[in-house]
Amino acid sequence: MATILRFYKIGSYPSLNPDEAALGYNAYSLLETGKDEHGASWPLHFKSFGDYKPGGYVYLALPFIKILGLTPLAVRLPNLILSILAIYYLSKLVFLLFESKGPRLNRSKAQNLSLLSSAVLALSPWHIHFSRGAWEAYSALSLIIIGIYFFYSHLKNLKNFHLYLSVILISLSLYFYHSARILAPLIGLSLVTINFKRLTRSGIRKLLIPIIITILLALPVLFSFVRNGGAARFGGVGLTADQGPIWRSNELLNQHNNVKLINRAMHNKRILYFLSWAQKYTSHFDLNFLFLNGDEVPRSKVPEMGQLYLFELPFLIIGIFFFLKSRAINKKTKTLILSFLLFAPLASSLTFQAPSALRSLPMTIPLSILIAYGLYHFFKCRPLLILIAFCSLLSIFYYLDAYFVHSQKRYPYAWNLGFDQIVSLVESQKNNYQNIFFTSRYDQPYILYLFFSKYPPQKLQSQIKLTPKDQYGFSTVDRIDNITFIIPTEIPSSSMVIEASDFQLTGQSFKIYTK
Repeated sequence: MATILRFYKIGSYPSLNPDEAALGYNAYSLLETGKDEHGASWPLHFKSFGDYKPGGYVYLALPFIKILGLTPLAVRLPNLILSILAIYYLSKLVFLLFESKGPRLNRSKAQNLSLLSSAVLALSPWHIHFSRGAWEAYSALSLIIIGIYFFYSHLKNLKNFHLYLSVILISLSLYFYHSARILAPLIGLSLVTINFKRLTRSGIRKLLIPIIITILLALPVLFSFVRNGGAARFGGVGLTADQGPIWRSNELLNQHNNVKLINRAMHNKRILYFLSWAQKYTSHFDLNFLFLNGDEVPRSKVPEMGQLYLFELPFLIIGIFFFLKSRAINKKTKTLILSFLLFAPLASSLTFQAPSALRSLPMTIPLSILIAYGLYHFFKCRPLLILIAFCSLLSIFYYLDAYFVHSQKRYPYAWNLGFDQIVSLVESQKNNYQNIFFTSRYDQPYILYLFFSKYPPQKLQSQIKLTPKDQYGFSTVDRIDNITFIIPTEIPSSSMVIEASDFQLTGQSFKIYTK
């Protein structure tokens, strides 16, 4: 079921976005030249739009692009496969966490709860949305989930190989997404702290090899991150990129006739930044975000829906209540799941754009478990079970209708519709005009042109030039050959112009005219 929901039309829907195109084209460039789009040889961080992307997904996509070519399907398959594996290993992990010899939560009940948890995740609109694209965030999260499973498998079976595999997988998540560099260390420390006695039962030296593996895998990421503008990245999207607290501090201080020390303490910008962070952090638990309207970023949402199904709200509340109340659940299990839930939105809360469904994606794991635990308490009541099944089907069909029919029409610019067709037209007419002016209405149109035209990387590397960075630290490329990705006020003769069109009104993404 999870595979069908994620694989259906994955090669064409949703339309490829610039971040996916950048991952795919850089993998293609490596295969063709051994260098990325900017001419760097096999980097750990890839320069993209003036920013630096972790390179894990680019390298993961290499064999798929080698076999299938530079296509949206090839770029998306790695994330799809990892997301399916995450659902499978979540089921196995929940079974290990909840299995108990006690009378209240026996082996059979733990198995039912594990299947429920994976079913909730498999049908989750939040999870489906980011499984159907080349989103590095979920690839990183999948590695963390699988790594946690092998950690607990080691505790149960005492297989050192599983412990080493757990450390490798969790450490590799650092190579995929910036947010994982906050979550993965916190989860790793939690696992060790919660289970320290069991880990060191045969001696603390047992942890020496996992520690060495972690250091060896983490150090290259750390050095590359520092060298390749990690601080600049945080400065562009981090909490301090929002100047609002500074302006507010100055405004409040200016309202005092005589500014004293106590006034500066009360209206200190650091306090206002802390309050801003607290508001952003708690906003991830807001009912509006989770169940009603979801993320404000159109690319990360579907119309008139939250990140979760509304019918799941009562089961989440019931699940949290019984989860905290239950004596059959191991305290270490409770600590792990609650810690995961509290850590999950931390990276998102440290950015100026919060709540973010993408950066807080790890919340899907503990929330799925808690919702499943709430559902579990109703499975003995057949009439309620039928009602739950009906609400589930209704919610799923509503989501699929919103996703496959209404999203692209409600948010046409966010979905980058029509780029594959328009690039094909541009390539066929490229030599017939001195200039081709391409709309800049879409984010980073140059990388979509490179992707769909399969532009030769050798030719690109000799001419690529980034524009100056904007206020958020991002750049673009405004010209390739005779194609300029901005439309001037006056159009010279012998020019083709491609402007953005109103898809909702015309059913077209672009309008074309010549001079």
